[in-house]
Amino acid sequence: MTTLVCSLLLVLGAEAFDTEFQAASAAYNSGNYADAVAGYERLVASGAVNPAVFYDLGNAYYKSGRIGPAIANYERALAIRPGMVEAEHNLSKVLSETKNNMAKPLRPAWQQMLLFWDSGLTYSVSRLLALASWLGLWGLLGLQLVHRVPNWRTLAVLLLGVAMLSGLSAWCKAHPLLLAVGAEESATVRYGTSDADEERFELAAGDRVAVDERAGGWLRVRSVDGVRGWVREDQVCLVGPPYTAAPPVAAQGK
Repeated sequence: MTTLVCSLLLVLGAEAFDTEFQAASAAYNSGNYADAVAGYERLVASGAVNPAVFYDLGNAYYKSGRIGPAIANYERALAIRPGMVEAEHNLSKVLSETKNNMAKPLRPAWQQMLLFWDSGLTYSVSRLLALASWLGLWGLLGLQLVHRVPNWRTLAVLLLGVAMLSGLSAWCKAHPLLLAVGAEESATVRYGTSDADEERFELAAGDRVAVDERAGGWLRVRSVDGVRGWVREDQVCLVGPPYTAAPPVAAQGK
């Protein structure tokens, strides 16, 4: 009975997803971009973590004239599906239309050095590679106990290295650098968490910064060149996870 109920819920959930997705797509195709944005955002709020949804949501935001949320959603799609050609193309196009065309902050230098090879891998692939390497290592050690394996030490070291690096890759992909994207035309990054604090730099729509800390509705952010400051959370889109909706236009410029 429990299995039947779970299966029924899965079917109903899939049907609800398809209905909402088709309605949002129909709104987009008819030029009703506000309704398309609302429909895709409802899917995201319901827990849909799907690169196609984020890609289409990015397109709907772009057509609505909001390049910041568009960029954030293209980044989401690419984080889930690295190498997604359509998202890469549209992201590049929209970035070229931003005021500053600011480069994206990179992950820490030690990760760049050790994991230069994993940019096209998803979390699932890295995890599978780590698991396969560990199993291969223990299988090799077990085989060595009953039958002499030529060069087994070299093979063991190679398997151990692959297992450790792919495991590190999986961990880093499960704990990605949190990005924030300027949501509207201009947001002020300040030295502290008050609108009275001195301005540090200006964040234009579509500018991407790394998030180091969250405190009381403010984010401590870092630009690609290492400049840090605080910006109000309602002035940016968080790439996530978690996947929160873009702040409404009315929230800007308080």
